[in-house]
Amino acid sequence: MRRTTLLIIAGVLGFLGLVQVAPVAEEGPSFGTVDVAIPDGAVASPSVWYCPWVEAGDIVDSDVIVATEPDVDVNVTLLDPLANADPTSAEFRLVGPGAAVFSTGDALRVGESPAIVEISNGPATASAMEFADAFIASDQCVVSVPKIWYLTGGSTKTGTITRLRLFNPFADNAEVTVTAYSEFNLDLVAELDGFDVAGRSWTTIDFETYLPFRDELALTVTSNQGLVIPALVRSDDRGEAWWPGVAPAETWEFPIVTAGELAPSIAVMSAGDDEIIVSVDIVTEEGTVRNAREIVVDSSAPGLIPLSDLAAPPFGVRLRATAPIAASALATVPEADVEGGDGAVPDETTTTVDESTSTTDVTEEAFITGLAGTVGSSRASSSWIVPVDTVPGSETTLWIMNAGVDPVSVTYSQLGEVEYTFTETIEIPAESIVGIPVDVGIGIYGYGVESDRPVSAAWQIVGKQGVALAAGVPTQ
Repeated sequence: MRRTTLLIIAGVLGFLGLVQVAPVAEEGPSFGTVDVAIPDGAVASPSVWYCPWVEAGDIVDSDVIVATEPDVDVNVTLLDPLANADPTSAEFRLVGPGAAVFSTGDALRVGESPAIVEISNGPATASAMEFADAFIASDQCVVSVPKIWYLTGGSTKTGTITRLRLFNPFADNAEVTVTAYSEFNLDLVAELDGFDVAGRSWTTIDFETYLPFRDELALTVTSNQGLVIPALVRSDDRGEAWWPGVAPAETWEFPIVTAGELAPSIAVMSAGDDEIIVSVDIVTEEGTVRNAREIVVDSSAPGLIPLSDLAAPPFGVRLRATAPIAASALATVPEADVEGGDGAVPDETTTTVDESTSTTDVTEEAFITGLAGTVGSSRASSSWIVPVDTVPGSETTLWIMNAGVDPVSVTYSQLGEVEYTFTETIEIPAESIVGIPVDVGIGIYGYGVESDRPVSAAWQIVGKQGVALAAGVPTQ
């Protein structure tokens, strides 16, 4: 009874805080509960999505992508970094099934400006993509707000920067405790115990200041008072990636875990007090390798599961754990190609001279770029919405993973600003993945996926500006 009362109070407080941000629906938004996996899914009702990592300035731009099944009214609110400045809001109507991109720079170009996306009906969802000349970073926004968030995949090793964004979209101030875990087990930071985040504001914490030279870094964010929406941002000289926090689960599915020549891995951490056994299934286009790797995760230290030696890309991953864990996928430049690794950073081109023949043999050695990360899906579903975006010179792929033991019939459909009739049905063999190159832009900003058995879905963008991996959102 006490738990139910607390949940009701939390929901009422969240509603009151959001009403002051200018909602578009007469009913209050549904925040879900405080102990569900993130994202909980695109529900068939009004919803509010929070996008903590959004920025538009001289160098960086961001898009908010909204995709929906029914007709919806959408209100996008961008908070202003200037103290006491009113937020910037924009409203538009989206005919379903459809999808649209909202360029935050067209509405507000002042640097960091986290977004609140209110959608009047559902199933519908929102995601965000940040991009510049040297990187692309994208993942889903979140709809549920737990009291404890888990974020894996950080690092402060030489050349790597990890930042934590804490976004408080509500009117009330929040007080949180940020707990860090590394290869040295629990890494206490006294300054982050009882950390204040003012209402309708955000703060970004650079962990190199507090915990430098950590190869692996995982965080929990616990709300002592109020609620926040965190995101982890990892960057180096090859690119940048961001992904939201999650709630723990015993299974995770990642339909795609790498792009190009990047080395994939899975960053995990335990949500309990005991050791947890994590089994990794590698799901390829040809089939599944069960129990390709197994590790034991300690209760007070994160784990990093390398995958490059298990299969040639492309492939997806299914994690099975003996107790709830948090997990995220990483795709980074192999250590041998990074300064300080087994080899030096290559130039854009390398010229080799053959002295025996007095000729010059020019061999181009590509400078590998990119950094990507994403959360997975804690459950498969028979219905997905996958918002997608693009930048010039890039290619986008929709990935669908069938981790089941039976073939699946899958129909995918374009979602855009106007009504499209393009749909296609394919069969995905048991325990395999399928990558589908898709059109993006020119009015197309999403795909709907329907199947006769549960699958998982994600998308990938690869281009001269970098790479990004992003999870789809289940609707059932």
